[in-house]
Amino acid sequence: MLEGVSISFIALIVSSLGLPGMAVVFWYVDQRRTDRMMQEHKKELHEVLERYREDVQRIARFYEDNVLLVKGYERLAADLTSIITLSTRTLEGLVQKIDNNHFCPVVRKGKS
Repeated sequence: MLEGVSISFIALIVSSLGLPGMAVVFWYVDQRRTDRMMQEHKKELHEVLERYREDVQRIARFYEDNVLLVKGYERLAADLTSIITLSTRTLEGLVQKIDNNHFCPVVRKGKS
């Protein structure tokens, strides 16, 4: 049996139609092989495209996660700015109190 075609069928075609019949049989067998190859190719291409789609979706999730990280860092930077500003104001107040010596009893006794 040649690709689904029996030898008896081939013999019948050759005896009935001769060499042109044989060419038709070979064309038919080749066409079936070509169709099967195309089906396999389409299946493989579909699998490759599915994997590519999954990879692109994974990359998109990476970008989305990075955006979330950046937003988190922005909030952290804003909080850190507030802490630095508060610390700076507190240190300025300490420097002012030290310069004025309001809390040093020795300096207050010496002024009077």
